[in-house]
Amino acid sequence: MAEGRCNCGQIKVSIPALPEESLLCCCSNCRRSGSSVGAIIYAFDTSEVTINDPNSNLKKYQDNDTKSGKSLIRQFCGNCGCPIASLNSGDPPKVFLCGGLFEQIPAPGQKLFEEQEPSWMRVVKTGEKKL
Repeated sequence: MAEGRCNCGQIKVSIPALPEESLLCCCSNCRRSGSSVGAIIYAFDTSEVTINDPNSNLKKYQDNDTKSGKSLIRQFCGNCGCPIASLNSGDPPKVFLCGGLFEQIPAPGQKLFEEQEPSWMRVVKTGEKKL
């Protein structure tokens, strides 16, 4: 069992195990949601994910302006603002959990919407500079 949490700890999530690889979504919606170059996500069937929200802090909004044309329900913590998950209405429905909720993050094995990633990202090399 792998467990993660939002920044304030009010929302906890659990999954059977971390996947061997994560997904890196570079769509503009994920970039804006995380204020980053993209979002590290894990795709699961809804039955595999448990979200523990005892204080009802989980908030959501419907994102209809997606590059795929399919709407998503984006969930976040109403207390600390941390993104939690996105849900689609596919068959079967999927939950895309935010990878940053977990202490360990497997390296991305696939990029989604790679054509939208910043061009400079392709030239950044691991270990080149340390802050």
